[in-house]
Amino acid sequence: MAHLTPNPILKVLSVLNQCRVQCLLMGGQACVLYGAAEFSRDTDIAVLADADNLRQLGVALDRLQAVPIAVPPFDASYLLRGHAVHFPAFA
Repeated sequence: MAHLTPNPILKVLSVLNQCRVQCLLMGGQACVLYGAAEFSRDTDIAVLADADNLRQLGVALDRLQAVPIAVPPFDASYLLRGHAVHFPAFA
């Protein structure tokens, strides 16, 4: 029997909710929640890039032990220009 890797989406969404991060789930995982076949294992979110919300997002990322793996830096100035910050998958 094949071992299936658990989907981390529920953990990610739960921690973001607990930390009161204002965000919008997008991409493949949003489709999955609406009943589409799963074709994506990443979680794409758009976040409100104000200081308080980014502070709460930082708390959530610490709880998830998420560390950025690609440029640009996790900084509001980049987010406000529409750049994305990438974090590794976690379970």
